[in-house]
Amino acid sequence: MDFILSLKEIVKIYGKGESKVVALNKVSLDICKGDCISVMGPSGSGKSTLLNIIGCMDTPTSGQYILKGRDVSKLKRRNFSQIRNRDVSFVFQNFALLNNYSVYHNVELPLCHRRMSRSQKKEIIMHYLDKLGIANLANKRPTEISGGQQQRVAIARALASDADIILADEPTGSLDQKTGQEIMELLTNINSEGKTIVIVTHDKNVASYCRRNILLVDGKIVEDNISKNCSETNVSL
Repeated sequence: MDFILSLKEIVKIYGKGESKVVALNKVSLDICKGDCISVMGPSGSGKSTLLNIIGCMDTPTSGQYILKGRDVSKLKRRNFSQIRNRDVSFVFQNFALLNNYSVYHNVELPLCHRRMSRSQKKEIIMHYLDKLGIANLANKRPTEISGGQQQRVAIARALASDADIILADEPTGSLDQKTGQEIMELLTNINSEGKTIVIVTHDKNVASYCRRNILLVDGKIVEDNISKNCSETNVSL
């Protein structure tokens, strides 16, 4: 099978002594290219820690992380920013947009340190703003648009980076049910185009959009249900 990433015996411990917390306890996980996965579990189960390690926002205490054939465990922290810019991209519950920037310039952020002309950047930005149905909001600031529109901006920014993996942390948590459904349909469509998507959620309705559902409890994977084998996944990268 074509694994885009593999976690092997990942352990993450915070603190020492009596204050020690084991956030992840020997987690092993293989994710296929083009897969769509939900990660569920009670608060404190390690969901966000797992997502942060996959996205190189955090490092494991022990274990091995292979991303697109590279052993991330052996990389220096200075290499992580390049991974976050080109290989993985985040979509957050609170959108994580810069309110002093326009919608256009928020989507431009992952392109700022790339060697390309202004016209090339504009073509990419407007392509994804149009794809997400928000091209008319390009000159607006995040505070001037709705929550659903802000989440579309965040998704457009993730796509503009051209990362193969999109990590979504409670992407519908701040939205009403109808808007949340629209966002999940967008993410499902993006997945069908070949992007690998991992979603942390408390919502079973959100998880139902995913082909694979993982349950974390006390830092361990206790369920891993696959509704469609990843070798059958339609990948069109």
